[in-house]
Amino acid sequence: MQSTAVTHRPDGTVLVNGHPFFPFGFYHVSWAWQGTPERRAQDLERLAQAGFNLMITEPVNDRDSANFTALLDQAQQAGMFVIPYGLSAENQQRVLQHPALLGFKVADDVNVNYTPEQAAERSAQFKALNPAKLTYLSLAVGQHRPETPYFAAADLIGNQSYPIGNDDIGVTYRMMRSAVQSAQAQGNVPIANLQSAFWGVAKPTPGEIRNMTYQSLLAGVKGVVYYAYRAPEVDLNAEPFVWKSLQSLSKEVSLLAPLLLDGELISLDTAPQGPLTAYLRGQTPGGEWQGYVVAINTSRKDTQTLDLELPEAPTLWQPIGGPESATLRQDGSSVHGQLAPLQVAVVRVR
Repeated sequence: MQSTAVTHRPDGTVLVNGHPFFPFGFYHVSWAWQGTPERRAQDLERLAQAGFNLMITEPVNDRDSANFTALLDQAQQAGMFVIPYGLSAENQQRVLQHPALLGFKVADDVNVNYTPEQAAERSAQFKALNPAKLTYLSLAVGQHRPETPYFAAADLIGNQSYPIGNDDIGVTYRMMRSAVQSAQAQGNVPIANLQSAFWGVAKPTPGEIRNMTYQSLLAGVKGVVYYAYRAPEVDLNAEPFVWKSLQSLSKEVSLLAPLLLDGELISLDTAPQGPLTAYLRGQTPGGEWQGYVVAINTSRKDTQTLDLELPEAPTLWQPIGGPESATLRQDGSSVHGQLAPLQVAVVRVR
């Protein structure tokens, strides 16, 4: 079985055998709700069929830990990668060459549980197992995060944003933009850890999940991992409405991913307190030029007016993601329209 070489570029892009890769997946706390390895296998298949490519998980029990290679075999067949957490040193040795292993999780809520130096030491221990795999850690949610010293402690840095029921949802863009800047300063990979579970006093709606996801993409993150598909707070098998929307969102992100990794992301000026807007352009892997206009209203109460100029006048104007993307109008290089509260509009252009 030939191992997979996973590295990353200085701009934060993950490379799998030299090819750009946008990690897009879920945490899966496999022991939650009397979970079993069989249940996790079903969930992994469901994620793969929906177009997700990453599961961050941990074994259910000691027997599952000893048989963890079977999960990696399934992931490889399904076209997914796994980042495990909680494997014993002996079982880490068993899996460290597996092609479906993206890397190892170093710590969760690392800025609560460890100093930057301690986190870096733990990361180095995992990295020594196989330098051709990545290390991953997650920063605890907070208004004043991220904390820049931690961004040198691992390859992939997850930054949590769980604002539903607690903060203004617009905090996601500010936190992720700060995370991207900190990761760029260290040459590591900024990952958005976004809320798909009950947290605080509420669980996110499909519209809120889509809004947070696009905020993160416009901030420049190089991957998205939701908390969670399965955890003590959530089981998306029991949330068909949310899951259906996530399946649609997966298709949208797969369209944008090549340009998010190798294209040009241009922030567009709008009125103060107006929507977040950006123009994403570049060549697809097939060599075709393509672009996207993205506009996000992060207000829960107010309709926002959009009036902006694109760097060029597109010849194709194709809304994606459903009816809410059809509210924008194009006139040459000018774009106009209104966005309802929490509305996200995405238009493909050529």
